[in-house]
Amino acid sequence: MRKIAYFATAVFVMTLSLTAVNAQKKFSKVVTDATRWKAIEFSAPAQCSNSPQECAVKALTELKIDVGSEPEFSIYPIGETADGNVTVVFVSRLVEDDDSVLAKLYRLELDKADAADTTYSLDALGVMFQCMDGEEGWRKTPCQ
Repeated sequence: MRKIAYFATAVFVMTLSLTAVNAQKKFSKVVTDATRWKAIEFSAPAQCSNSPQECAVKALTELKIDVGSEPEFSIYPIGETADGNVTVVFVSRLVEDDDSVLAKLYRLELDKADAADTTYSLDALGVMFQCMDGEEGWRKTPCQ
């Protein structure tokens, strides 16, 4: 009986770890599809050798985009793609200087030449808005 319990526990742990690995590979379209975001044109800021979070703040600051005093971050290491080794960083902030906008959510696509590289470059930048009026949720179009 004890052998069966050990075997069942081992199978459960292996299944759980495989599920976690597969879940990491399947990101939401909001993360992977840049066309769902209002693109922000930019000339490439300097490369960055810090963490993805620090590089996101550095890139936004260089582009004169205010992230506020307490931005929130979500980091999604996508991994190898046709564009290189991609990490997507979301930076959200509450907006205090515009009565029509509650918050802004920025999507930064950071790229490294390969997994061993420590230098990120900004490949894509987009924004979504959460408006005070109208439908709830994030939208690609600016608030009115």
